[in-house]
Amino acid sequence: MTIPNRTRALVTLIDEIAADEGYALTRFSQDWILRLEKGGTARHVFGYNFEVNSATAQLLAADKAATADLLAHVGVPVVEHRLFLHPRLAGYVSAQGNWDAMQRYAQERGYPLVVKPNEGTGGDDIYKVGSALELEQAVSELFEGHRAITLSPFLEIEQEYRVVGLDGENLLIYGKERPRVLGDGQATVLELIEQLHLEERLSEEQARRILDNQQGNLKQVLAEGQELVVGWKHNLGEGAKPLMVENGSLADQLGALAKAAREALRIRFASVDIVEVNGTFSVLEINAGVMMEYFVRHYPDLRPQVKAIYAKAVAAMFTD
Repeated sequence: MTIPNRTRALVTLIDEIAADEGYALTRFSQDWILRLEKGGTARHVFGYNFEVNSATAQLLAADKAATADLLAHVGVPVVEHRLFLHPRLAGYVSAQGNWDAMQRYAQERGYPLVVKPNEGTGGDDIYKVGSALELEQAVSELFEGHRAITLSPFLEIEQEYRVVGLDGENLLIYGKERPRVLGDGQATVLELIEQLHLEERLSEEQARRILDNQQGNLKQVLAEGQELVVGWKHNLGEGAKPLMVENGSLADQLGALAKAAREALRIRFASVDIVEVNGTFSVLEINAGVMMEYFVRHYPDLRPQVKAIYAKAVAAMFTD
């Protein structure tokens, strides 16, 4: 779901922070670039990237394969992302090309696999493939718009978490529950999904994608209280729901892993996505752009907490 720049929570929150703290705020590029000035010093927020991370750290975080390789190198548990470059980058691709290597990877890891762009966020252009034909189709489609893609094993993820942190402090931890419907003994799966859309819990685009993926279940009537997970992605932008993780053992484990991941990339302000598989935690990816739009929409009462996080990031930009 596309969020217009002028309505982004980040824009309104930065506007409030500027007023509270005495920063002069100038907006550029339809509010995509925010310039903050105070005491003769200027700093910028570009999209969801704050001028607190180094350019190198941002580039590393944006590169899924690079992140996976670096974290594995320093011993931080991480989900594997095998890099494959577009054939037009012939100088960096072996003479044997990609296909044989992709097939070998599939034989080693087994189907299903996850295929996605090496860069990008929000769950866009991610494919779950169950055969060589589906792999070839996904790769062909992705290479039409991307210069590099990654292959990963498909994991039966029990839960996915996000940890937002600045320097050595973890500021927000929440789980991401995949979209699901709850039966009432009368409505079909189709009607239950449509109800989620009417309640604005799914956008029209999200509902359409879920309907496409649930073709075999749409006429099914769920028993009262029966639950059906209707999406395999944990992205909030794909209809997942955030679930707060309070202080405790789980928060401590997630926080320690996220901190180690940030330190490995030498990135100061970032969100770290962590997956739980068979009771074991691994880093899925690191996002230098800290986006909390959907989180605020789900938890409007926690908007002050999100504002405080962004205020700390702004303060960090001006204390270097």
